[in-house]
Amino acid sequence: MTSGIRLSTAILLLGSASSAYAQQASVPVPVTPAPAVTDSTVTDSTASETVDEIIITGTPTGRTRLDAPFAVSSFSEATIARAAPISTADLLKTVPGFSAEPSGGQGGGQNLYVRGLPAGGWFYVQLQEDGLTLFDEPQESFFNIDTLYSLDLMTSRVEVVRGGTSPIFANNAPGGTVNAITRRGTTTPEGQIKVTGGNHAFARIDGYAAGPVSDKVLYSLGGFYRRDDGYREPGFTADKGGQIRGSLSFLLDDVRIDIDGKYLNDRTAFYNPIPLANPASPSTSLAGLIDPLDGTLLSPAFRKTTQRTFFGSQAINKSEDLADGIHTRVFETGAFVTWDAGPGLTVTNKTRYTDARVGYNALFSGAAPAVATSYLTTQLARAKAGFGANVASVGFTNAATGAAYDPSATGGLVLESGLWTTRTHLKTIANDFRVSKVFDDSDGLLGGTLGQHSLSFGVYFNHFDFDQDRLQNTILTNVKNQPDLLNVVAYTAAGQVVGSVTENGFVRYGNGVTRGHAEGFYLSPYIADSVKFGKFGVDAGLRYTYYDAKGGVYANTTRNLGNAATLADDNVGGLTGAFAARRDRRRALQWTVGAEYKIDPRVQLFARYTASERLPRLQNVYQTQNLPVTSIAQGEGGIRTAFRTLSFGVVGFWSKFDDLSTNAIVLDAGSNVQVLSLIGKTETYGIEADMNWRPVSFFSLAGTATVQQPETKSLVNVATGIAYDGLEGKQLSRIPKYIFTATPTVYFDVAQRPIELSAQVYHLGRRFVDYTNVTALPAFTTLDLNLMAQITDRIGFQAHVSNLTNTVGLTEGNARVDTLGGQGTSEAIYARPLFGRIYTASLSYKW
Repeated sequence: MTSGIRLSTAILLLGSASSAYAQQASVPVPVTPAPAVTDSTVTDSTASETVDEIIITGTPTGRTRLDAPFAVSSFSEATIARAAPISTADLLKTVPGFSAEPSGGQGGGQNLYVRGLPAGGWFYVQLQEDGLTLFDEPQESFFNIDTLYSLDLMTSRVEVVRGGTSPIFANNAPGGTVNAITRRGTTTPEGQIKVTGGNHAFARIDGYAAGPVSDKVLYSLGGFYRRDDGYREPGFTADKGGQIRGSLSFLLDDVRIDIDGKYLNDRTAFYNPIPLANPASPSTSLAGLIDPLDGTLLSPAFRKTTQRTFFGSQAINKSEDLADGIHTRVFETGAFVTWDAGPGLTVTNKTRYTDARVGYNALFSGAAPAVATSYLTTQLARAKAGFGANVASVGFTNAATGAAYDPSATGGLVLESGLWTTRTHLKTIANDFRVSKVFDDSDGLLGGTLGQHSLSFGVYFNHFDFDQDRLQNTILTNVKNQPDLLNVVAYTAAGQVVGSVTENGFVRYGNGVTRGHAEGFYLSPYIADSVKFGKFGVDAGLRYTYYDAKGGVYANTTRNLGNAATLADDNVGGLTGAFAARRDRRRALQWTVGAEYKIDPRVQLFARYTASERLPRLQNVYQTQNLPVTSIAQGEGGIRTAFRTLSFGVVGFWSKFDDLSTNAIVLDAGSNVQVLSLIGKTETYGIEADMNWRPVSFFSLAGTATVQQPETKSLVNVATGIAYDGLEGKQLSRIPKYIFTATPTVYFDVAQRPIELSAQVYHLGRRFVDYTNVTALPAFTTLDLNLMAQITDRIGFQAHVSNLTNTVGLTEGNARVDTLGGQGTSEAIYARPLFGRIYTASLSYKW
């Protein structure tokens, strides 16, 4: 809280200083402003302006949406504010072709699926900041790339390329690239302070200030601080932290240098699936014990725990705090140089250093809830094997109080879950050097045969140093909101305590433990060219990547730590101290060819074919896996239009995996974590569309639609060679066939002050938790409302309500158990629901 007060005070003082400087500054700074970006929800006077904005992602020199022969979306600052997203993934759910699962909380670790590509997280989508990739592996376990980025008022806009040229300008980005563009210094002082409050004790302050330091130096500085009790209120402060970042821009005649820095220190709760029904009686809802809208298995009962493991001969007791959740600490600094080297010639160099530490203290779903009596039967056998024949019975006690516990009070159920702790440290330095030349032969210098070119050549390099340490344990609880830890105690026939099967609620320590390291580099030369011959244009791009990583993993084993009073430490997982070295060298080739034709200045046809390769994750080194490079073929074609009151685009797409390589995390019968390597084939056909319509000044309608057929063709277990039968034509797990959004907006004045009222309807079609399509996640529709009012020229008000109708929408399923065979029921009895109704209100002051 002290750091939050300091940040808030700094922003307020900065705003006052900037306002004072605005009154003194009189000499304009001679710099060309960035191209204006219009609002993608069409609050402008015409719908056509939304496709006239300049897009800089997926293209070497920047071009309008109507000139871009690939699918692209953008979010302006105003659009982001209206959406009031709880995370970056939440913002992206309205992008055509994307389906998002932002139900995990405000931090990273969300799931994105794009155009039927068969893996979640950010596995096929790259995240960039100002056109430079944050890290080339966007989806390491417990290290999603979105963990490193938080939206705030320093975010100028967000651009999203789907497929298309994305693999040419970023590694491991066959599905798309999300580029968050930072606010830079301005020639005229400006700024904003925004204070937001809401339910769940949500409180947040955002701010930024920008302006000139001199006629050659501009600055921007801003950030946020927030805290809340959590969207599911686990019984402790769930989310707390903030970010500060800024830049200095030096204008040196034909050279511009932007130097920036960022520090993010944030804690967010991570929510995982919860039980929804009794597995023994699937028609029996558990909503009375744990409400799907706001219930959680996180609890103060195991907020602070001691987790046992060992390294070599040294026993280790680790004190952990569940309130740390996803704890992200990121320091970044970079320099961006742009040199106007002559007519049509531009040289750019982007460099960024990142030092990131991400901790995961979270509860992960394991086996479905068990009937308490049946569970005791299995534990009785374990107790007799561990304590001897004098054990006559076992029973439950509350781990905190020691009192006997009767599970009939909580549905007669108990639950084993994973209490997992992961620590990741990444250091990386990235550099992207690019030379671009625009030249025109249409005047006939070479016979007019070469057309109008935008040619770019670049070399990208990223050196990384990655460490990860995991400790995974199993705990026992009852089934309710904020559950209690339970022990299983063994008794003699006379009722005397023989010992405890569990210890402090832990069934077993270290049923998953690993420590590994990887260091290496990505080297990627690339070339792209766009050429126009009047109404017709073609473009092509090629990227070659050489990846080299070395490191390894410490060997693990199990050991009895010797406490005779409990069986929980009889089979503890730990590390022997022996280190197994690994090296992984891979190559990937991406290429694309596209064409466009302007039927009319406001109507564009385009088509594209892209061949890309997804490099394996670093886990090949620090987890000694052996996944290969995966080849992906994609095609797209469509029409994009822009008229005075209506703009729309329709794109057909196709993707195919002939050799899909993926992993499935599963638990064996002993609740041990296992990672299965799978290979297979998939194919997806689909159509995506977006539309903006403003027929009159007081009303607009925006919408998106995705209709797709994502199919599994085959799937094989690499370790066993066994092929899973009956998968041909099955819907790919967790990927819907239908996604629709509609956002009507009404504009009006009150006391001559503009007000807009909008609603967003979001529909996500049925999905399946498993490849075999046994267990479904039902389709759902949510409704959000947003009100924005300009009280004065400088003061604005916003009120936002998400999931107004308290829709119980289910996502994910039980990701560690049911990936292959489902949950044994037609609809999920264990899943991660959407958050219930969330409302916020904010006041902002601009200068």
